[in-house]
Amino acid sequence: MLQQLSQLLSALRKTSVQSLYLLSPSRRSCAICGGSVIGAPQASGLSPTLTSMLIHELCGSCLSDIPWLHRILCPLCGRGIPCEDCKRQPQRSFELNRSAVIYSDSMREWLAQYKYRGNERLAPLLGEMLVPALRRLTTSLYPDSASCRECWDLLTYVPITEERAMERGFNQAEQLASHLSASFDLPLYSLLRRVRHTGKMSFKSRSERVRDARELFAIDNPGLLRLYKDFMLEPQSRRPSSISSRPLRILLIDDIYTTGSTSGACSFVLKQQIDLLLEVYVLTWARS
Repeated sequence: MLQQLSQLLSALRKTSVQSLYLLSPSRRSCAICGGSVIGAPQASGLSPTLTSMLIHELCGSCLSDIPWLHRILCPLCGRGIPCEDCKRQPQRSFELNRSAVIYSDSMREWLAQYKYRGNERLAPLLGEMLVPALRRLTTSLYPDSASCRECWDLLTYVPITEERAMERGFNQAEQLASHLSASFDLPLYSLLRRVRHTGKMSFKSRSERVRDARELFAIDNPGLLRLYKDFMLEPQSRRPSSISSRPLRILLIDDIYTTGSTSGACSFVLKQQIDLLLEVYVLTWARS
């Protein structure tokens, strides 16, 4: 009965979005499938996840394919089902992870179009999908705060090697972080560098991911110096003078959260190499 009800609600949502498109006079092509898109800013009232950009870039069918991750059963990694990884390793270097979507077959295809097939039109679109996720995370942690700008001190991202950057032409995590930085007026810092190259993580098993994440990252010294300068930090005090009543809140951005090994390795380096009190939170586009 619950499954039938869920399917019915999904069909109704899809029909509602498509109906709005059919009633609107202006059309453009969908960033994913190339089908007809009719922008309708008022359609964002259907769901807080449907921002104006998403409505103008995606057709009704592709919008309805997005598996937004609202139901969270693991408070640490943000997974929608009980998580064996977090049961095995309940202590992490980061506070928690939250993701925008479930890494479904359709989301895997979207990311492949962006990362491997050069569809750069998807860069701002995927970044926009993180906007409602960041708002939800902020509200859940700091319900009394007026804005994300008041809650987060800075953004950083998971780095890639120079070899991977030359092969792909961009770092997807950096582009996601840049979109959020612009959307919420949050400072963006390059605080990490990748010290060695490994094969594609998507092709590896859980044990291989965990093993390869060890000693993959180091601190980016120019970024660290900029951090100290901008926040007027005194390393020996272990407190930023501008926010002396609490730790520095860092939001680490990546595209996919699988086992948490990459996020954990990055967070560990940040806490070990930055001589300050830190809280590291992770925000990822998809939870596999």
